[in-house]
Amino acid sequence: MIALSFPNIEELQRMHSEAIEDYVRQSISEPDRRKLYTCISKLPGFEQYDPNDEHYSSDYAWLRRFILTDILTLRDWATNHADKLRFGYFKDLYLNRFAKGADHFVDTGRSYNAYTLFDAMNIRVCPYCEHEYLAHVRVEERDRRTMQFDHFYPKDDALYPGLAMCFYNLIPCCSSCNTLKLTQAIAANPYDADIETLTSLHPDIMPGVNIETLSNDDCAINFHASGSMVVNERVLALEQRYDVLKPEVRDLLRKKQQFSEEKLEELERMGLFSKEQLKRDLFGAPRAEAKGQELHTKMKHDLICY
Repeated sequence: MIALSFPNIEELQRMHSEAIEDYVRQSISEPDRRKLYTCISKLPGFEQYDPNDEHYSSDYAWLRRFILTDILTLRDWATNHADKLRFGYFKDLYLNRFAKGADHFVDTGRSYNAYTLFDAMNIRVCPYCEHEYLAHVRVEERDRRTMQFDHFYPKDDALYPGLAMCFYNLIPCCSSCNTLKLTQAIAANPYDADIETLTSLHPDIMPGVNIETLSNDDCAINFHASGSMVVNERVLALEQRYDVLKPEVRDLLRKKQQFSEEKLEELERMGLFSKEQLKRDLFGAPRAEAKGQELHTKMKHDLICY
């Protein structure tokens, strides 16, 4: 529901691809490296790579290109070439090293796994729902995650195990969304730049109504999903999960109605408050600052344009 856009994306990609290259170089046997290369070289977009090329182990550009494949190409592969993605090397890597625990690592330098990627992403809310926090915590002297990496294109053997470690197929998310999704297909990807335009979160109330006259039940959020988000909303039960926010929605609308832009400007002219500080006191941090770090910024933006 919120777009994933990391200011340090090049560094994230470098960390990810270098760790996987180290794994392939050091931990996969030569015959299996050849098989992996052969599988990847058969995919559309890799026509320049000869499956019989003897130099696949000296230049790993083919591997980096595959691991960092963009979302449009992933979508094409998953839709039209799923039969070419049923190799298990990366699924094994995901299960046995990347996501197995804080003390298991992808690379021989023991510096990279799901924990380090999540920390480097610096995201604290689930992009699928923006309704639950993500965290890396320490319990009884052990590092634990309250978040998971969802495979947008599932890693199951009968589906897309070859994409299990592709960077843009790994979506940091909450356990609720991952559990609800499982291997079901959803349509809107948080890496799609337009994902935030596909919902309009607001209750179905008449414009201009006095919010004081409404009950909490009148303020239930409707997602008004369109396009590919219709599937996401249904599979992840987003509208149902937001039903608990009716009191918060009513409070936001009430404050917005009481403190219009004109009212805030009047208070500022009187020297009582700074308009921007009063907005923060009333509504919290603006979305440009809070997105990815606080819950429900999309909902707040749609309700009160803040």
